Amino acid sequence: MNNLANEISPYLLQHKDNPVHWQAWHSETLQMAIEQDKPILLSIGYAACHWCHVMEHECFEKQDVADVMNAHFINIKIDREERPDIDMIYMEAIQQMGLHGGWPLNVFLLPNQKPFYGGTYFPKTKWISILESIHQAFKNNRNDLEASAEGFAQGIQNDFSVFIPTAIEEIPEIMPRIMERIISAMDPVFGGVQKAPKFPLPSVLNLIESIPPYECVENHFKQYSDSQLTRMAQGGIFDQLAGGFSRYSVDSEWFCPHFEKMLYDNAQLLFVYAKAYQRYPFELYKEVINQTIGFLDGELCGPNGLYFSAIDADSEGIEGAFYTWTYEELLNFLPLKEHRVFYETYQILPNGNWEHGRNILFKQKPNLNSEFHLELSTLSAIRAQRIRPQTDTKQLLAWNAMLVTAFIEIGHSFQDEKYITKGVDLLKEINHCFFEGDLILHQTSYSSQPIVAFLDDLACLLKASIDVYLYTGYEEYLAKALLLGDKIKTEFTQDTFYSYVGSQGEQLIANKFEITDSVCPSSNSMICESFLWLGYLSNQVDYSTIGKEMVEKILEQAQANPIYYANWLRIYAEWFAYPKVFIKFDASTYSKLNLIKEDWPIESSMMHLIPNEKPGFMVCIQDQCLQPVVTLNDLKEQLVTLI
Repeated sequence: MNNLANEISPYLLQHKDNPVHWQAWHSETLQMAIEQDKPILLSIGYAACHWCHVMEHECFEKQDVADVMNAHFINIKIDREERPDIDMIYMEAIQQMGLHGGWPLNVFLLPNQKPFYGGTYFPKTKWISILESIHQAFKNNRNDLEASAEGFAQGIQNDFSVFIPTAIEEIPEIMPRIMERIISAMDPVFGGVQKAPKFPLPSVLNLIESIPPYECVENHFKQYSDSQLTRMAQGGIFDQLAGGFSRYSVDSEWFCPHFEKMLYDNAQLLFVYAKAYQRYPFELYKEVINQTIGFLDGELCGPNGLYFSAIDADSEGIEGAFYTWTYEELLNFLPLKEHRVFYETYQILPNGNWEHGRNILFKQKPNLNSEFHLELSTLSAIRAQRIRPQTDTKQLLAWNAMLVTAFIEIGHSFQDEKYITKGVDLLKEINHCFFEGDLILHQTSYSSQPIVAFLDDLACLLKASIDVYLYTGYEEYLAKALLLGDKIKTEFTQDTFYSYVGSQGEQLIANKFEITDSVCPSSNSMICESFLWLGYLSNQVDYSTIGKEMVEKILEQAQANPIYYANWLRIYAEWFAYPKVFIKFDASTYSKLNLIKEDWPIESSMMHLIPNEKPGFMVCIQDQCLQPVVTLNDLKEQLVTLI
């Protein structure tokens, strides 16, 4: 029978009425596969996934398909956001098989959990054929399957032999060459990597923002960030009515989104737009930030002050139905004669600018949405009456902590304390809701047993705690960060890098290490940067040593593929290639906001303000510090000598 009704994951609950005898991933389910000697069909997806819904409708809701699945397999459904550790293992297994990854991810395992075949979306006829073929192979060619599964199981074990460390002091100047490689991969008109579908990849944008302006004069490096941020703000990937970004664009121009909205994308993009606004106070960036915060607070914020995970792409079984418009319905509310400029600005066409005669609001030029407040507020009121896409109400530690970091950066960028308060309040709620005894939780609620925090959860929480400390100077946040750092060092397997699952988590068939930066920065790159900070802030040299060793071991691989090691390269750029000036200040006398408003003889992007208990100011660059001074004027005179 289907046993998903008692789960709490919105994705699993979407499948609770399927005729398939779905089980959750529990020790009892895994034992059932051994006792019945049946292969496991592991099906992984997430609540906002459009193609997951399509395959459910075409296959998992059909009795004839369910009959085959129930007869020959132990069928396990997994929410990839609830169990990213499992998804990580079997996604890599699929790629080891030479197949394309994606979701839904359907993987066939032996009863011992070792994978031997899989794929992503399959239409009904193809799916039934695969099920029958797998059943016959398991029955008649078991030895071959076991040999294949053993090979794939060995292939997904981490091998760091290709990561050859190089002492940072011996590394030649690499960043100009890295910039050239990134530029060669970027779309010069619309920004982003030159391909479709096109993902924002915030880590790449953050790397671009981190390079000092004087290094970007000849290659115009920063324009690639501005092109992307501006075009995304104009595009259909940004919800022009309510704010917030969709996960990716199916085309190369940010026009047509895959309409699901994820918390992690929006948290990271808020941070990037805030960084860009500090450099270039473009009013469009500020509007995007404020609209996106409005979306998060209005549509993803739960009663406890934490934020939900995502909003679905589909409503009423149709992708994008909630967000798009026919020409005729727009004419009913916004007559063309009085609103012609609106129709022209948002590229609205009589036959639709998208499929099925529907229009996506898409700006050809970087107009502000505030210029069309009447029209957009009218459409917002109408859209509010439509059937909304479902909200994935999971509250995940990593994604909420990312938003803390974004709020702090926005407060810095706008020089507005209210955003700092939002970040501090959210961090307080995280510390209240994600801790249960000696456990730190991956998500706030669970079905049968708690899901322990993974490395990315702790990495994001550690970064958020440091960011709040750096802005407020409250020692409690530095103490919390040091406790988290110690927990990571003692509970997660270390091979220069740290394992994704700690000693308190479930031990699976492979102990994975998340290294590459993709749509989110890798957990190990976030740990690396935070350890460099902890070493500096606490004078504990072991943190600095670990952080430096992580950078040294990754750089050769990072140079070969800078797009997918972008956060590592940003850390190298900011801490080693172009080290910033650190100014320790008396936090009891000055607030960071006071100092940000000061005029400095060096660019503010080239320095960090660090709270300190000692009176006066001390200027440091890497491990070299100048004589402490007492007044701001003395400090400015010191800084002039560094130019």
